[in-house]
Amino acid sequence: MPDMWKEILRREVTEKGSKAVGIELGYSRSVVDLVLRGTYNGNLANVEARVMSIYGNNGQVICPIKGGISPAKCIETWQMAKAIGMKASNPETLRLYKACEKCAVRK
Repeated sequence: MPDMWKEILRREVTEKGSKAVGIELGYSRSVVDLVLRGTYNGNLANVEARVMSIYGNNGQVICPIKGGISPAKCIETWQMAKAIGMKASNPETLRLYKACEKCAVRK
């Protein structure tokens, strides 16, 4: 099914709303809505890759530090690690920061 990613995106928007899904994907609500309407003029391959990396594994993101986590937990962890950065005194937070910097999901 070539547009499986759009069905996954549609399911997530139905469950959570386009604003929450946009936050989890790192896109605006408008981009999510335009993609679902079929009127998005940007690079759909990038959106597809992001949707599949975040929702394509039964709704879980595979984190090298925390294992399978929800997309909401992933964005929360990523934002925390980015804010704290190398100043972290907690070893797990430092590992998270280093892993998040290299993570393909959030690029």
